[in-house]
Amino acid sequence: MPKAEVKTATASFQTQGRLLQELGERLVARPDVALMELIKNAFDADASECHVKFDGHRVEISDDGHGMTEKEFLNNWMHIATTDKQRDRQSRDYKRTVTGSKGIGRFAVRFLGRSLRLETVASATGGHSTKTLLTIDFDWSKIDRASQLHKVKIPYEVRPAPKGCEAGTRLIIEKLRKPEDISINKKIRTDLLSIVNPYSGLNTGGFTRQGKSQKDPGFKIILPETEGEGEEDVASAVLRNAYARVTIEHKANKTKFIIRHKDGRVLLQRTRSHPSPISKGFFADICYFPRRAGMFQNIGVDGRKAWTWVKEHSGVGIVDHGFRIRPYGFEEDDWLRLSWDSAHNERNWRVGFMDSLYPMPAEASSKPKLNPMLYLPNLHQMVGAVFVESSQDLESGRPMDLTPSMDREGFIDNEGFQELFELVRAGLEMLAFADHQEQRRIEEERKQAEAKELRADLRTAAAYLKTVPGLSAQDRETVVEQFTTLSKQLDDVEEYYQVAGSKLEMMGLLGVIAGFVTHEMQRVLNGLDRLLEKLRRVAKSDKKMRAIVAETEQAYSAIAGQLDYSAAFIGTVHESAVQPESVNSRGAVSLVAAQFKQFSVDRGISVEIEIDEGVMSPPLPRALYNGIALNLFTNALKAATGGLDADPDARVVIKAWNEPKWHILEVADTGVGIPPALQKRIWDPLFTTTSGQDYNPLGSGMGLGLTLVKRIITEVKGRIELVDPPPGFRTCFRVQYPYKGQK
Repeated sequence: MPKAEVKTATASFQTQGRLLQELGERLVARPDVALMELIKNAFDADASECHVKFDGHRVEISDDGHGMTEKEFLNNWMHIATTDKQRDRQSRDYKRTVTGSKGIGRFAVRFLGRSLRLETVASATGGHSTKTLLTIDFDWSKIDRASQLHKVKIPYEVRPAPKGCEAGTRLIIEKLRKPEDISINKKIRTDLLSIVNPYSGLNTGGFTRQGKSQKDPGFKIILPETEGEGEEDVASAVLRNAYARVTIEHKANKTKFIIRHKDGRVLLQRTRSHPSPISKGFFADICYFPRRAGMFQNIGVDGRKAWTWVKEHSGVGIVDHGFRIRPYGFEEDDWLRLSWDSAHNERNWRVGFMDSLYPMPAEASSKPKLNPMLYLPNLHQMVGAVFVESSQDLESGRPMDLTPSMDREGFIDNEGFQELFELVRAGLEMLAFADHQEQRRIEEERKQAEAKELRADLRTAAAYLKTVPGLSAQDRETVVEQFTTLSKQLDDVEEYYQVAGSKLEMMGLLGVIAGFVTHEMQRVLNGLDRLLEKLRRVAKSDKKMRAIVAETEQAYSAIAGQLDYSAAFIGTVHESAVQPESVNSRGAVSLVAAQFKQFSVDRGISVEIEIDEGVMSPPLPRALYNGIALNLFTNALKAATGGLDADPDARVVIKAWNEPKWHILEVADTGVGIPPALQKRIWDPLFTTTSGQDYNPLGSGMGLGLTLVKRIITEVKGRIELVDPPPGFRTCFRVQYPYKGQK
């Protein structure tokens, strides 16, 4: 059998002329994007001005940059996807950070038209004493037909530049593909200007387009005039008078959020440290313009004009290397997911770490006034920008840093962009939180002012009534007394809110304190247990010590029982995935009563549990059922020891039974009772009927118990109410838990 022949060879890629059509027509999606790529090339060439002209048949783009030599044209411009800008990240003369990186932006001309004439005058460099004029003509249709791109010959001409000819480049694009799409109307003109010249009134945080050279004159574009030019520039006046301003500074893996009110007050400030894939950091400056009365009063600009300007420039853009990037912040863009959340009535924070910084109140989903997410600004209420410097990780096949997408439409959706989204979105959610707090403060001040004014009116009315001749002395006295009583009640309400505000400042610590005390008490209990062991050994030989040991054991048992119950309750409350279960009502109530057995016996309080053995609750978190029973029971004990007004024959009775649709729990006591005038206020946060009862061994409480009880019961579709007590009792609370499906 003959030996098989083996051939070894090499192969190379072959490219057809249509590759340039693909690069130009597929990688650039819009005429303004194509124009922007060519304008950026002028910026990279150290131009101070770039002129764009359009007469309906051809586009002309010219600049006063350093131009291209023949060598640069052949080695750079004629090389597809060259890496010259990746190697040289700064421009030649002014040391600007160049905006290109992939070497394909020049083929944006292919998107605009089928013919290109390039004229470039190069500055005298590299030993050349004179400037050169390089002229090249590209016929894209002819190039498209070529079977081998590398065999296509592009004719060009090099000659000394005419005397007095300045350096620069001119592109003349003809045989336009869609002239009607290229028309530089007012909208496209505004978009291009906003890309090249973002609003001067915003703080860039040090991110600037200016080169490192002190000689850099800056960069601007000059576009065809359109109707409406010459109007007064209102940008600076409007931005200075924003209702609030959000700044976000991100550098060295640290992010600083600051929200300032228009009057200069800092509404919120927070710093967050975390690893970040964004190597150059970023800076955001976002102005907030809610539709509120007096927004643009006395700013020197007509209010209607100011609102029109906000509408036309609204959105949060991204400015990369000094140029605004599409599509962020332009019309119909929703990169921060604000419109989406508004349309879907989202009421929870989107950014994960906001839940730990500013937890949403449990009742916020059902009470809009308590939900800060409803203050999240919409797209038309903001004018702002995020300033960045994107980069490209040439060593990695999948860059993590901010990286422009191939089609020049935004950034690659990678770790860097996701980080940018999350931090900017977090800044806006903090703005919503701060604005919510501010509006509640303003509302509270308004109510207090109205109450103060009302009290003054009542005093004036009372004084006036004393002088009315038509009233009898008795009627006059009665009416004046009623006015005086109403004024006193208003004073009481104001005092209540002041005290409540003071107490709320301490409430945030209570959960931490409860867990800490439970943990520390366990250590104390362990020490007491060791002490008991020693006392028992001593008591074996000393009869006098036996009574002390018995008393200590009784105290130890009581503390251990309370601690076990508290630890179990706190642990269940903090458990994130509590499984509902049917609770044996008699067992649960008996466990609660047992914790206060000695307390009840010592004070002669009769505790009666009238619950049949088989009574089971609907499926509920066990901690919820026990916690409600505990709160109502301890309230009853406090009332039963309520001083001179309490019944000397103190009794507390707890009942539970099942009805077809409800599980009922009742707690009644023979204590001091609740005056009719206060019965509606017992559900108010921080209102307590036992304030100042120094005689009460269970303390006066903070006035949170019944508020929390009602809220928790409501969340499980239950009810709680103050009902007429049984004969011989003064107070009775009834709780109703629904069976499945019951509303």
